[in-house]
Formats: sequence, structure tokens, C-alpha cells
Amino acid sequence: MKIKTLKIKLGLFLVLMGLFWSCSEEFLTPEPTDSLKSDEIFESYVTAEAALVGTYDQLSNYKFEGMWVPLISDVMGEDIMINSVDNWGWFVETYQMNVLPGYTYVEHPWWTAYKVIFDANHIIANAQTVPDASDEQKNNLEGQAKILRAFSHLRLIQMYAPAYSVNPDAPGVLLAILPMDQDSHNIGRSSVSEVYNQIVIDLSSAIELLDYNTDKGFFDKRAAQAILARTYLDMQEWEKARDMAKQAYSEVDLMSINDMLGGFNTRNSETIFTVAYTSEDNNVYMSIPSFYWPVAGYSSMRANDKFANMFNSMDARSSFFVMDSNIDPDRHLILKFAHNQQVGNAERISIRASEMYLIAAECEAELGNFSDAQDEIYVVQSRAFPGAIKSTETGQKLIDEILVERRKELFGEGFRWNDIKRRSLSVKREGNHWVNLDFGVADADYYRLTFPIPQSEIDNNPLLTQEDQNIGY
Repeated sequence: MKIKTLKIKLGLFLVLMGLFWSCSEEFLTPEPTDSLKSDEIFESYVTAEAALVGTYDQLSNYKFEGMWVPLISDVMGEDIMINSVDNWGWFVETYQMNVLPGYTYVEHPWWTAYKVIFDANHIIANAQTVPDASDEQKNNLEGQAKILRAFSHLRLIQMYAPAYSVNPDAPGVLLAILPMDQDSHNIGRSSVSEVYNQIVIDLSSAIELLDYNTDKGFFDKRAAQAILARTYLDMQEWEKARDMAKQAYSEVDLMSINDMLGGFNTRNSETIFTVAYTSEDNNVYMSIPSFYWPVAGYSSMRANDKFANMFNSMDARSSFFVMDSNIDPDRHLILKFAHNQQVGNAERISIRASEMYLIAAECEAELGNFSDAQDEIYVVQSRAFPGAIKSTETGQKLIDEILVERRKELFGEGFRWNDIKRRSLSVKREGNHWVNLDFGVADADYYRLTFPIPQSEIDNNPLLTQEDQNIGY
């Protein structure tokens, strides 16, 4: 079982994993005859908690937060590319920015995210009525489920809708907040702003319901603050994003240089949330290290030469890139994400404190607090490069420096795609990319930065038609 702190028999866990239903008849799995009924799940805290663990298991699915979404988010940018040799075609269409509504990379993240959301909805609706749970346990169930719902909605709105900063009134995604049954699950598209507003409501509620915990395989109050900082950043609510980011990184120690060099394959001092795997349930080849680490796995990810050359040679992060003529004589291999004892066995650190410092820096710069912004970015820069000189830039030059630092610090962790969208940046691939692109927000090709609504959703949802499809598809 993924999270070992819960002492639940495997049989009960598997029954509960199969109990909640998916949000499209095409993806429904017949309910096992020996499974618990929906109303029985919340008759005890043990079974309710098992349902929560099952929802986390969906979140960590390799087709969602466990691998596909963060990997796609980087190959959609200009710093990371997918190797075309011995790759079996994985993620080529996303790297080329040439996806269609029926493609697997469009379909599976959508359905997995909504599986998380619909399961979370049941927990939220029933958490406070679990008869043998204490008030703290009830709040813990509800708070974590609200973060799971908010996190998944945020991923969906970033991928399948225009940026909030561009058009908050544009069609967003399906806003699912009710514990519906399989016969009444159809929902139309809500506006981008409506989805973001619900995310804010869920996370604000979770902050009140939860406390800080030590097991970073679960969402807690700090994780809610961090995700809310991300949400406000998308919305360009600079003061709110800064305040949430500062609360999220408060009393959290950044990893040392030695920790960084050890790789991003297990939780460390600055981890706020990690997709927790164990050797019993790791996903082997469908994992971050399988695609990134140069040996043992697909080993398909490469760094663009212009990006690798952005790092000072004394910057510890420059050691994440290596040229090896025996593996790939032309492109930089990436050593940031290692296997842990066996192939694919590695946690996927999803939220960490360095990101929060960079959010605070960007917000301070946007607010005109340039000295504070310089201080925030310097914390991250000096940790990786003790010889770093604190920035003296102001205005747009400082903002540009912070955005570059986000690229350098967070590459491979799933941020670049959304950073391009939310800032309306141009996509300019140069150097040794296999697929060079050059377009800006005013160009027709900019629609490629927003995924289409999956064709299966349109086909199966009577509240949607082809006219509800995103522009360009």
C-alpha cells in the first residue's frame, strides 16, 4: 500500500479502491459483488480513511500527477525535450505541440483528475457524519479531500483552458463539487473564474480545517497554503500569492547543496508534498526517473543546450547535466531524478519550499517591492551557488530574472508550460531541439498551449457539443 502509516488490510483497501465510480460511462468499471456499498464507507473512520487513501492513489497515478502531467508540462516548453531514439513514441506529440482531442495524453489526465475529484466529493459530503470519528478526524478527512479536489481542478484548468490572466470569463473546465452518482454526473463547462474561485474556497476552508503534519505524503495546512499561492499567482493576485507563499515556506529549511546533489527521488527538508511511492507499489518504467535517468528505463529526457549553458559552472545545479558520448553524443543527459534502489522506485516531489520563495519574489517584484524581491530570489540562488551576487535589477528586468530562476530551479518538476501561459510568454525553441518552434501570443499557433477538451467527454456528455471545444481543435 502506498502510505504505510495507515494500518488497513489490503483486501479492504482494494475493495474501496474499486468502489467509487468514474465520471463517464465509457470509463466505468463494474462494481465488485463483494464491495461495500457507498453508504457503508462512511459508517466508520477506518473505511472512510481507506477511501481517502484510495483517492491519493488516483492522484499519484502515472497518467496524472505521478508522471504524465509534470513530464508533459516540461516538454511543452523550451528547456527539456524528449529523445526520439528508443523512446517507443512516448510524449512525442506533446513535445511537438501537436495533440488532438482523442489522443491519450489529452484523455487520460482528464479522466484521472475527475476520478480524484468525484471520489473527493463523496468524502467531503460525508466526512462530518462519520459516527466514530473525532472532530479532528472529521476535519482531517474533509480538509484533505478539499485539497485533493482543488489540486485536481487547478491542474485541469491550467491544462484545458485559457489562462486566467488572459480571459477569466473564457470557458473553463467542468466544475464538479457534488457527490453525484453515475446517472447524474453530466456537467457543462464553467468559466475560468468560476473554477478558480471554487479552488480558492476549497483551499481556504482546508487551511482552517487542517494543521501541519510531518508525513509529507499527505496534504496538510502547509500544502493548502502552497497550492493557494500557486492559484493566486495564476490569478495575478500578487499580495495574496506572496502572503500564502511566505506562510507555506515559514519554518521550512531549504535543502543543502549535498541534498540537492543527492537527487530529487525522495522527500527532503523542503518537501511540502510528495507523491509517495514504496518499493511495493512503484510504477517501474512509468515513472519520472525511468524517463529522466540516463540508464535503467526509457532514459528519454534531454536538456536543450542553450538551457544547460544558462547555469554558472559553480552552480550546484549545473551538475544535473552531463554529456556522455556512449549514450547520446549530441545532447545533455539529466541527472536530477534518480532511481531509488530499483528501477522507478522514487517519490515525485510535487511541492517544495524553493518554489514558494520564487513565488514570493515574483509577487514582490510585481508589487514594486524590488529589494524584497531581490532578497527572496537570493535565498534560492545562494543556496545553489554560494558565490551568487544578489540582484540589483528592478522592474521588468527583475521579473525576467525571477522567471529564469524558476526555469533553472524547477525544471523537470512540471511548471514551464503553465508559466508560459500565465505570463503570455512566447515559445522560442533554439539550439539543438529536434522540434524548433517560434510563436507568440498574437500568433495563430498560440492555441497549442491549451489542450483540447477530450473527445470522449464531448461524445458522452449531453451538456457539451463540438461548439464547446477549445479554439484550434
